[in-house]
Amino acid sequence: MGSISRKWDIVSGALIGFIYYLIYVVVIPQIHMMLGASSIERGVYIDIPLTGFFLGLGILASMTRGTIFSFILSALIKILGLISYLYLVHDKPIVVKAEVGVYGMAIAISPEPMIYVVSIWTLATILIDILAIIERLRPSIPGTLAYLREALG
Repeated sequence: MGSISRKWDIVSGALIGFIYYLIYVVVIPQIHMMLGASSIERGVYIDIPLTGFFLGLGILASMTRGTIFSFILSALIKILGLISYLYLVHDKPIVVKAEVGVYGMAIAISPEPMIYVVSIWTLATILIDILAIIERLRPSIPGTLAYLREALG
């Protein structure tokens, strides 16, 4: 039974890591490009290490589920995703081109609002995880405080 549980942890962790990879490195930059950003270049030298980091952190977070290490690794996955997204879209303005008659016009829009939305979403999910851990630990906090007072006093 233990080996089946461990295999499931590995598979689910790899799946979670791959989903975060898809969200931060594939889907959100694609949305950025669909809005009119200049080409976002992702080379093999970026994709392979990022995939490895996301899968590895996802597996470790899944295998340490129920501990503080799981929270730390899950937060690292999200922060790694945010950093990789910021790396991919850095200095890539959104350009809208329009033609009016014989005149061509290009309007460059700063990508900062979308970057802010992704950043706030990432930080909000980390904050929700922190609140969930506090809620889970809350019944044991008074006992822990009494133990610390007794040990220090």
